[in-house]
Amino acid sequence: MSNTKVIVGVAAGVAALAIVGILLKRKGHLDGLSEKVDDLTHSLKDRFKNIKESAKNKFDEVAQKGDDIANKTQKAIDAQA
Repeated sequence: MSNTKVIVGVAAGVAALAIVGILLKRKGHLDGLSEKVDDLTHSLKDRFKNIKESAKNKFDEVAQKGDDIANKTQKAIDAQA
C-alpha cells in the first residue's frame, strides 16, 4: 500500500468522523457528554489508584516475607557451620 493511499484513507476517516460528530451535535446526542467523560475519568483514576495501592502493599508484604525467609535460611546455615 502506497503512502498516498494511507494518507487518503486517514483523511477520509477523519472527515467521516467530523461529519458524524456534527450530526450528533445537531441532534443533541453530545449534550452532557463532557460531564459523563469527566465522571468516568475520575472513576477510573480512583480505581487505578486503589489497584496501585493494593499492588504496592502486596509487593511490600511479599518482599518482607522473602526477607524473613532469607534471614531464617542464613541463621540455619550459620548454625550448621
